[in-house]
Amino acid sequence: MELTARMRAILSALLAADGYVPAERIASALDLSARTITREMHGLEMALMPYGITLLRRTGAGFMLTGDKADLMRLRTQISKVNVRGELTPDQRRSILVTRLLMADEPLKLFALARILDVTDSTVSHDLDRLQPFLVEQGITLVRRPGLGVYVEGAERDIRSALVRIIHDCMDEKELLALVADDGAEGAASAADRALLGLVDGAQIRTIDDIVAEETHGRDIPDTARVGLVVHLALAVRRMQQHDAIVMDAGTLIELRRTEEFATARMIAAQLGAAFSLSVPEAEIGYITMHLLGARGTALPAGAGRVDNFRLVQIAQSIMRLASEKSGAPLIRSRTLLSGLVNHLAPALHRLKLHMDIRNPLLAEVEAEHPELMELARYSTRMMEEEVGTPLPADEIAYIAIHIGAALTEAGGDRPVVRVLVACPTGLGTSRLLASRIRRAYERIRVVGELSSLALTAQEITRRAVDFVVSTVPLPLLPVPVVVASAFLTASDRARIDAVLAACVPQSAIETQEKPQFSEAMAEIHCLSGAIHALLTGFRLCADVRVQTLPQLADAAAQLLVSEGSADVAAALLRREEIAPTWVAPQMVLLHTEADMLRIPQFGILRLAQPLPYGADTVHTALVMLAPTETAAKQLLGMISAQIAERPNFTDILAHGDADEIHRTLEYVFEEHFRERLEELL
Repeated sequence: MELTARMRAILSALLAADGYVPAERIASALDLSARTITREMHGLEMALMPYGITLLRRTGAGFMLTGDKADLMRLRTQISKVNVRGELTPDQRRSILVTRLLMADEPLKLFALARILDVTDSTVSHDLDRLQPFLVEQGITLVRRPGLGVYVEGAERDIRSALVRIIHDCMDEKELLALVADDGAEGAASAADRALLGLVDGAQIRTIDDIVAEETHGRDIPDTARVGLVVHLALAVRRMQQHDAIVMDAGTLIELRRTEEFATARMIAAQLGAAFSLSVPEAEIGYITMHLLGARGTALPAGAGRVDNFRLVQIAQSIMRLASEKSGAPLIRSRTLLSGLVNHLAPALHRLKLHMDIRNPLLAEVEAEHPELMELARYSTRMMEEEVGTPLPADEIAYIAIHIGAALTEAGGDRPVVRVLVACPTGLGTSRLLASRIRRAYERIRVVGELSSLALTAQEITRRAVDFVVSTVPLPLLPVPVVVASAFLTASDRARIDAVLAACVPQSAIETQEKPQFSEAMAEIHCLSGAIHALLTGFRLCADVRVQTLPQLADAAAQLLVSEGSADVAAALLRREEIAPTWVAPQMVLLHTEADMLRIPQFGILRLAQPLPYGADTVHTALVMLAPTETAAKQLLGMISAQIAERPNFTDILAHGDADEIHRTLEYVFEEHFRERLEELL
């Protein structure tokens, strides 16, 4: 992957730093948002692989580059060069593709789209498959007609809403503000972002901004709301120029005419008509009015979705009650939360009832850093959904999550950490994957270890001061609660953990961790380095494997990695499968076992020629882990499974990468683990 201009800017900041750098600091230096920086890190991680450099990330600390000095110097030299032609990421390519389709007034040929994007016809076809769910979510139908081409069908309102979402997904608030304010706008966006914004002309959008500024002079309209209105108007102008008219319910239009904002909207429409030689219909004026009302949080007339203050208090109290029940925190008594919610709900419900676009610039950050708050907010907003008659968008849920999060911090930010032990039949692959997902999902939970279910005893629970256990299989009676969850940590799994967490009173025991004696530390380092060497040298990849049953798959897996005793290994793999399914990702399973017969740890990948039925789904890829009972080997194999949860692109590399690419990735993973373990031991 070629480094984009923005990637190079981020890398320059990381290379200049000594240690971890928070996303906020990079964002401030580059005049971007933390959301944009976080978004870029996923692609940056993959772009760094050919350089032999690893991007490390640590919650609360930020990001850091690590690698050989020569490789770091080579990277410094490379990023200093001018990138003549930036390569679009798949997401950017698909955004351009869907924008072309939404703006087109006739069917488009695949070969024409392929030429625009500089890719093959098959890549375009694959991208269309990936775009289908997004279009369905927007209420738009994707139509493919052989010989005719590709086009979309949907209401004008839905098409415009989809276009607005694409713009806001591709550019954050700072970038949009810069685009509107800066005549040159050279630094406002990357080349890729500009391609995505081809549907709005820079000069045109600034003309519209001047009109809005003139007609709304003296009104208290926030910058982000102004930009939202300008983007809406820019799209509206383009659509009207293509003779794509929007419609509005007659009753709503009558009510909107009674507002003073309608007069302002009419003046804006008149100036737009004069500037762009358009006749702006009254329905368009109505939508401009809605934006003006929503921007200021002004109460709308009854027919346009008015909600009285008593009802706002009812909805706010419902959110507080459900959040209190779910979290166990006394949120129902928070007057600050009540006031904040009531003030937020007035404009929010208006926008939701009128199907206006809602944008939350903190959505990506809240989803990434506080998924438990998103789940809590989603659970607590039932009455709000009943009020508007439709599921709430993620942007709105994130706003409620922020309010609840602030109240939780105020009510009990110093609540003690809950200590959790994760168990699976072998304590090898699925437990490590599940533990990683729990750590990412819950700030309050500290995973104190991963064990096999057989090794999990009451004595072990007491020794580690464990508050409850999360296991992939049912367990016998233990002195603490047990939550059975899959390695995927589904919503239902989270709900069960939430219930136990809410009622949990953490033990007062304090864990003391002392560094081992020097001789013990060196012994572990020796075992760890030997296990890393064995796994890297013994890695095997086998493609086009032809099997029809799970036992045949187990046989093929055993034969891939062991020369003697493969039948015994295959039997052990099957015994593990009989206990519980070993899904680690869609269409991917993890066949694993540990046994005394195994002298060294081994890891391999089987790619099947045909999908293999597995439960209610199918398997395309099988990961195979074989471990001796020695602890260091098990830790390393567990690292591999943990990366599936921690690194967004790791699963794709395992499923589709060649042997060299997988080998390089494993080197990065093991090196990171080895360095961290050295810090802990010495």
